[in-house]
Amino acid sequence: MAITKDEAARAALRLLDEHGMDGLTVRKVASELGVQAPALYWHFDGKRALLDRMTDAMLAPAAAMLDRPPGDRPWWVWLEETLGRLRSALLVHRDGARVASGADLTRAVALGAFVERGTDVLHSAGFGLGDASRAAGALVHFVIGRTIEEQSRPDASAELETIADPDFPFPVLARALRERHAAGDTPDDDFRHGLAIMLTGLRTLVGAAGE
Repeated sequence: MAITKDEAARAALRLLDEHGMDGLTVRKVASELGVQAPALYWHFDGKRALLDRMTDAMLAPAAAMLDRPPGDRPWWVWLEETLGRLRSALLVHRDGARVASGADLTRAVALGAFVERGTDVLHSAGFGLGDASRAAGALVHFVIGRTIEEQSRPDASAELETIADPDFPFPVLARALRERHAAGDTPDDDFRHGLAIMLTGLRTLVGAAGE
């Protein structure tokens, strides 16, 4: 039976949701498609190539929404909204951020589109082209890394139990986490806070360059 790369990526995403990244193998994807593993290696030279195609499939709808900031919208607001959409797309699938981590952007084209458009927007905001590309890459890496942590982090009750242990080795961190839990902080709040730090830094850098 002939299969396509898109069919393989969709099957792999279904298995990802069921088994997680650690349980995803090329053999399982082939079985899901009713073929032998060598049939998949005809399309993909290894698991990384399959993961890249999965990344592209995951992020294609969000990448299709990429635009440029209109004249009345600051570039940092555009970045906040755009990177929020990237995070949301990664969260759709179990371990979605782990799939995207280390992707080859020539194959995971939808992820590359976020870096490309971010570079363009930052360059237009006043950054040199090289610095714009570094900043855009750092922002995308932050989103992926932060989302990996979010998808692997224990739930609130388990975390509270961990930091309540008298042997927990970081007492200041424990107090801080208890404070955040008591305030009702959510993963969305944590993400926005971290992203705000990066965007504030970029606004400071581009402002200093223009002085």
